[in-house]
Amino acid sequence: MPDQPAELAPIQEVAAELYKCNRCGFCQTRCPIYRVTGLESSVARGHSARLRFVLERDLPFDDSLKTSVSECLMCRACTAECPPAIETDRIIAAARSAYTAKGQSRLQRAVFRTLLPNRSALRTSARLLGLAQRLGLGAAAGALRLFPWSRGLAEAPRMARLPKAFLHDRVRDGRRSGRAVTFFVGCGIEYALPEVGEATWRVLQAAGYDVRLGTNVCCGLPPYVYGDLTSAAALATRNLDALPNEGAILTDCGSCSSFLKEYPRLFAEGSPRRTKAEGLAGRVQDAVEFLAQAELPDLQPISASVTYHDPCHLSRYQKLSQTARALLQRVPGIDYRELPEADWCCGGAGSYSVVHHDKSVAVLERKMRNIRATGAGLVVTACPSCIMQLRYGASRFGVPVEVLHITQLLDRALLRDRHAISVSAPAVGA
Repeated sequence: MPDQPAELAPIQEVAAELYKCNRCGFCQTRCPIYRVTGLESSVARGHSARLRFVLERDLPFDDSLKTSVSECLMCRACTAECPPAIETDRIIAAARSAYTAKGQSRLQRAVFRTLLPNRSALRTSARLLGLAQRLGLGAAAGALRLFPWSRGLAEAPRMARLPKAFLHDRVRDGRRSGRAVTFFVGCGIEYALPEVGEATWRVLQAAGYDVRLGTNVCCGLPPYVYGDLTSAAALATRNLDALPNEGAILTDCGSCSSFLKEYPRLFAEGSPRRTKAEGLAGRVQDAVEFLAQAELPDLQPISASVTYHDPCHLSRYQKLSQTARALLQRVPGIDYRELPEADWCCGGAGSYSVVHHDKSVAVLERKMRNIRATGAGLVVTACPSCIMQLRYGASRFGVPVEVLHITQLLDRALLRDRHAISVSAPAVGA
């Protein structure tokens, strides 16, 4: 292989994954984006081939590959179908990292390196964004096509309308017990869906746990998927220092739990940070896996037809598909209906639905057709990005369903006096 320029170092690091590809094409059968575009450049086999040609100096590493690399959902559907189980998400992250090294927008750099590490600044920005939504400024910017992703920006209020009160505003000091767990609150739960965090908190407390908010920042997944591995590692470092060194770390965001468990990959083998990351990863649990093993109080029957959508980071990344269904089945009275293609990505993927709006909607339409076919009145899932995307899909395509997090369904089924359950939190802005 020819000597590589420095900018290709991230791709060189995943060369072993690239050369595992035997060109069988099985990845085509499950790739949501390939189903939309029909282009070989959109599927894992195409990504691997083109990046191999780059390493072999048969293709230039210019912007001709950037679009297809940016369109991958990183959902690992291809990995599930791949005989050698190639981790295409690692390949895509490496390629994006190489592009980021060539040049990163000032806006993206500011968000990842200044805003996300600063809880107070992020909180203020979320409040301003919520105000802009209520004033209709996002829709106006979309209509005026002020940004390359204006189409998605115009639809953002239909995907998620930011509340006036975030999760830290909604919780109060409560009891203390010997069974303490730390609640890692992801950005989506804190700023977009605080009612989900409240439900998770109530269920955990009803199960007898003292739930304490961690003083964490963003988990680091957003910069990672955009190829800013430096920012991802910096956020991980902040969280390693802020989170307790013992006890369970819980989160009700499938993306956060998945990425927290993968923190060791961000640090060099044998380094102190790697050792600390491995310790943290071993204590992280998604709320789904934690509650599936917990003793819950008596649950009252809920008469509803229910289906379940598998978040990619919960099913393919953490192998918790059956765990989630087992937890769901603990709710008496539900008429459970399995969703066709339940583990197909919904097209949300964080900001993907804004930046690649048309492709996201095409993927979502297939998901909503399957949901409609179940006839279910409730769609349950376990990821804030999925919740927002599915609610948008129900509205856009006229599917009469309510979309809930699995902890919200459990919360509804709890036989208890709601006022007897209190919650605790550090001071706002701490």
